[in-house]
Amino acid sequence: MIAEVAGWLAPFFTTVAAIMVAANLGSRITGFGFIVFAAGSIAWLVVGIATGQDNLSFQNAVLFIINIIGVWRWLAVRARYERGAARATRVSAGRSR
Repeated sequence: MIAEVAGWLAPFFTTVAAIMVAANLGSRITGFGFIVFAAGSIAWLVVGIATGQDNLSFQNAVLFIINIIGVWRWLAVRARYERGAARATRVSAGRSR
């Protein structure tokens, strides 16, 4: 039962995440896209384990780690850069008056 649900969720999560990341609508959306990708990796991992597909399990264990790096990069590091750039723009605009 769980493998069947995961079998439907996995491609849904993967597709939605791909759209979010490809759209490149800013660090927040892209970061959340990596969270959805991670959920898809977990669902694929469940499918792989439940069906005895070691290759699918291995691939998605690795992809899960990559997606967590994507979450960190886009929601922590990149967002910090964007906040700094916005702050610099406000300071610069204030000085030009």
